[in-house]
Amino acid sequence: MGAAPLAAGPFDGIYRPDYAWAEGWDCQSVGQDGGALAVQGDVFTGVENQCSLTNPVPVTGMDAILYDAQCAGEGESYSYRIMLMRLPEGIAVIQDGSVSELRTCR
Repeated sequence: MGAAPLAAGPFDGIYRPDYAWAEGWDCQSVGQDGGALAVQGDVFTGVENQCSLTNPVPVTGMDAILYDAQCAGEGESYSYRIMLMRLPEGIAVIQDGSVSELRTCR
């Protein structure tokens, strides 16, 4: 029996950082150094890590959702709160004290 398909989520897509230093990032190599980041259903894949997004809470008046993130990468497990917010050209990833803008890969 195979794994159940992931339900599409509101932020599904493949992204790269929206900064000049990341213009050359490869949008084909998801999760690798210099590669893309992805959101698929309730999974956020970063560089050499992956997070399960649970307990979604819509943010009133914003195109954003706050999640609990349970993550694993480079031999470590950790958790934190993360907010994903829709931007005109991608999404913002907001954590305690930091905001990263991610541009949709085309």
